Amino acid sequence: MTRVSNPLANPQLRRLGAWALRAIGPALLVVLLVRFVDYGELRAVLGGMEISWGLAALAAVELFLVLRAFRWIEIHRAFGLPDAPLSYHLRLSYATNLAAMALPQILNTFYRPVLMAQDGYRARRALAGSILEKLGEAAAFIAFGLYGSLFLAHTFAGLVWWAAGLAALAVAATAFVWAFRSRLTRLAMELIERIPGLGEEERVEAAHEIVSLNARVLLRVFAWSLVIALTQATMLYFLARSLDVGLSYAFMVAAWGIVALSMLLPISVNGIGTREAVLVAAFHAADKSTDAAVALGLLVLVIGALGSAPGAIEWVRRTVNATGRPTTTNAQSAMRANAPSAAEREPRH
Repeated sequence: MTRVSNPLANPQLRRLGAWALRAIGPALLVVLLVRFVDYGELRAVLGGMEISWGLAALAAVELFLVLRAFRWIEIHRAFGLPDAPLSYHLRLSYATNLAAMALPQILNTFYRPVLMAQDGYRARRALAGSILEKLGEAAAFIAFGLYGSLFLAHTFAGLVWWAAGLAALAVAATAFVWAFRSRLTRLAMELIERIPGLGEEERVEAAHEIVSLNARVLLRVFAWSLVIALTQATMLYFLARSLDVGLSYAFMVAAWGIVALSMLLPISVNGIGTREAVLVAAFHAADKSTDAAVALGLLVLVIGALGSAPGAIEWVRRTVNATGRPTTTNAQSAMRANAPSAAEREPRH
């Protein structure tokens, strides 16, 4: 009997399928730009932009990066990574955020651990910390998405049923995770397996690093993620004010919640296309201009790139450096190599 091979087992086909899904968002943006945008109106909207509110949005991006640096200080403590100054965390936050703006994250989802490993930190714990950051962001996005769907239920016809479905899904997911919490290690390992160059032992150890964290640590990381997400929503509100859209702060936070929820779907590259589509739907329901919605979505990309621009200095510095590592003393390198584990520093349970 001839065995039929599973096409999903082919890594090239899986990557091709992932790219095909990611192309949905950009294709959606092309449709919006070709079929629905009045370029004369778009130029008028952008030409009337109020610079003071644009600068406020840029300041919100900077605050987001600072808060992200503080979250990494918390993650360092959680995994027993040696302390680093705020300036170090800021440099990496700028560099990785710029990379996320310039390159699809599908190419290198966990590039921060690569930079940390270059700096002498233990790769396994750096990777576990990055995964924890992603999980915190996903939880915050879901929370804001639920808020957004509930808030906008009176605006979008029939959205209340979608909101109820999302709420039921969140409750069911929580119950599932609790019932099958013994399998969390395997789930974490499957996520870690996406990173090339790690052996089986390293994957197991990194997975255990995550699932053995103290619940209070997880709550603190989640709290940081909520504050960071609110900062991103505030940036969107400032940009809307700069375009004189005239929508309330609560409405824009709700709209950003739906955008954040859509970004968890693997159908775009850094939210391109899906973000604009959600904003167009929200603005249309509120009797606002489609062109203003598309302009707002594009401005999010521009402001994010401008705010992360200092990260280019970090990438250039690492490229020029022949070893790819910042200057550190031998004592600092030895300290990092022999740092105690989180379990040795404090109990996790």
